[in-house]
Amino acid sequence: MDDLLDGSLSPLSALARGQMPTIKPNEIALMFSGGIDSTATAIRLAEQYERVHLITFRNGYGHFYHHRTRQRVDELNRKLGDKFYYTLISTKGHFDEILVNHVLKDYQQYHSGFIWFMGCKMAMHMRSALYCLQHGLIQMTDGSNEDTNEMVEQMLISLALIRDFYTHNGIKFGTPVYEVRRDDSRRLIAALGLKMGIEVMDRHLCIQPTCLAGELYYMPYLLFNKKVRHDEATVARFIAEKRLIAQAIIDRWLSERGHSLAAILDQRHQQLALLAPATVDLASAA
Repeated sequence: MDDLLDGSLSPLSALARGQMPTIKPNEIALMFSGGIDSTATAIRLAEQYERVHLITFRNGYGHFYHHRTRQRVDELNRKLGDKFYYTLISTKGHFDEILVNHVLKDYQQYHSGFIWFMGCKMAMHMRSALYCLQHGLIQMTDGSNEDTNEMVEQMLISLALIRDFYTHNGIKFGTPVYEVRRDDSRRLIAALGLKMGIEVMDRHLCIQPTCLAGELYYMPYLLFNKKVRHDEATVARFIAEKRLIAQAIIDRWLSERGHSLAAILDQRHQQLALLAPATVDLASAA
């Protein structure tokens, strides 16, 4: 899986044949864009953990300006004392396998453009789960927020099913700022003196990558406050289908390197049992 584009840690160096990563209970991973919600999440996590792994993805289809995220990480490290690892990973091949290679067939089945964004997000979550397995991380987070739940990947049903996917892979998934008002996040970021970008309505431009497809799909909401409606049952059915593909990718990758998910999880549980009871309780809660 030669998909590393930029990073302070190389995922390729972990989970070598015959080796298991050491559990890192005081580290956590965050799916990171550099926008308001993920930046506020990063700041909050830095208060609780020794190290925060910030993971950014590029899907290869109209996904631009990832240098903005690297700039945001540099800002955070300057302000908060080098607490962040940064990794940029390509998910194009995974996205192709999960959706793009049969997107027309999927559209005929689901009759909605949401499949592009949820398929892209499934590829990101799949790669995030694998990253956690590779590096001994037991917790994964993202910056989902109730104020932006018009986005299909941030609907409660989507997050619940994604959480279950991580649980299957022995990882606790959380959304630390889901119920935090965006104004509170803005104040937190401004207090550190971080760049806020160009504010347009409820958005802050030029501080995170741009997804051309997403801009076009959600344009009616951005311009006219007209939310895109997604049927929960249809979204759940789509995630259930794509979850099987995502899991197959993880299992295949592990198998190619002489590992199995069951063996890795068993080793993780053995390591957790030797740690403080609070850590074991946290892992069990996943």
